[in-house]
Amino acid sequence: MALDRETQDCLRRMKGGAMLGGAVGSAFGAIFGIMEAIRYREIPVSQRVGVALRNTMGGGVVFAFFLAIGTGIRGCGGR
Repeated sequence: MALDRETQDCLRRMKGGAMLGGAVGSAFGAIFGIMEAIRYREIPVSQRVGVALRNTMGGGVVFAFFLAIGTGIRGCGGR
């Protein structure tokens, strides 16, 4: 099924918003994840790495989702 040009443009914008949100969310997630992993010195290193990665991935996914939805509402909703 072929999409019209307006829908393709909207999806392209939403994809760009998701990529930007993923990058920004991952960066902030990594910062806070590393800070949290440093704070818990009594747990093994492998668990601290897991905490940092979980925060990084979680921040990236959540912020990417919301930025993609926001881009779709703001950039594609009024046409």
